[in-house]
Amino acid sequence: MNPGLLKNRIKVKKRSKTPDGYGGFTASEITDLTIWGDVKYTSGEFKMENGARSKYNGVEVIVRKKAFDEIDNIDFQFSIDGVTTSYRVNDVYEMVKNEYVKIIATDI
Repeated sequence: MNPGLLKNRIKVKKRSKTPDGYGGFTASEITDLTIWGDVKYTSGEFKMENGARSKYNGVEVIVRKKAFDEIDNIDFQFSIDGVTTSYRVNDVYEMVKNEYVKIIATDI
């Protein structure tokens, strides 16, 4: 893997709960970490959900294993290059032992 291909900025987001002052909580997303990766868009399929058609985009992201290990929670979401679309992680594969990780995700 050529390190020069890691040209996309990946912003890892985590959910945060803050008290709203009325006895409840407000959920928000905060940027936890920014790492660099190589993004490939793999699919753009339409599915029927609750009587409506929805489009789901699939992506594969390759990042360095050291950067991936800094993510403290495996249940995370991320955005690519500052675009507001968030992606949910489905699978994580180790590509080259202790060097790179492939993340398979779909948009939310």
